[in-house]
Amino acid sequence: MNAQSMNNHYGAAALIMAALGVCGLPQAQAQTEPRPVAQPQPQPQKQPDKTASGNGGKFYAFGGFAALAADKNSQLQGERGSPVNLIAGGGYRLTPNLAAELNVLLAFRALDTPPTAQPPAGTFSPGTLDSSMETSGRGATIKYSFAVGRFAPYFGGGFGVYTTTFRTTSEAPGCVNNCAGTGPRIRERSTDIGVHALAGADYHFTAKNVLAGEIRYLKLRADFGAIVPGKVDAGGTFFWMGYRRIF
Repeated sequence: MNAQSMNNHYGAAALIMAALGVCGLPQAQAQTEPRPVAQPQPQPQKQPDKTASGNGGKFYAFGGFAALAADKNSQLQGERGSPVNLIAGGGYRLTPNLAAELNVLLAFRALDTPPTAQPPAGTFSPGTLDSSMETSGRGATIKYSFAVGRFAPYFGGGFGVYTTTFRTTSEAPGCVNNCAGTGPRIRERSTDIGVHALAGADYHFTAKNVLAGEIRYLKLRADFGAIVPGKVDAGGTFFWMGYRRIF
């Protein structure tokens, strides 16, 4: 084999090696390029649960006003419960269905002045006697509720300690201006234990904001001594509307 033939063989081998290198270059580049990293997919945001069972708070506060249908007494006449009375307080959810509450109550009623609660004749202007009863106190309640969509019907019961005040005011004889309460006054108090039962329903318009309606019956007997002989039923039925805030 002469020198020219060997050069031809070497040239052909070089061309083959170059071609192999060119063909392998894309594969080598593909091996050296970094693989794309999978990006985490955004998770859909969980919408707040607005149903009655969807709130996670345990503490709540409530307040509202109630109309009173006063219990009647045979020794009293003209008893009229006030259309505006206060019930407010706070609660703690012991379980999803069971709650304990503490509340304050303030209730009023007007009535005709009984003969035993009238000042001596001649010490007041006739027709000016004004008598009323005011009940205030604190109570504790155990309440059971269950969810039906956004509604949560409930019922419960409890007890409390209440002070009932009986008042009679009058106007002084011959008074002309600003006469209210210028005559003799009669006042007596009675502090007693009362029991109550209630039923109602909450409406959760958001997870933590609630509108509520309730019927509550308070059994309470007061003793005013000689001012009003015998025990006096100082309770009645409350028709309450209010608001609760869950924390």
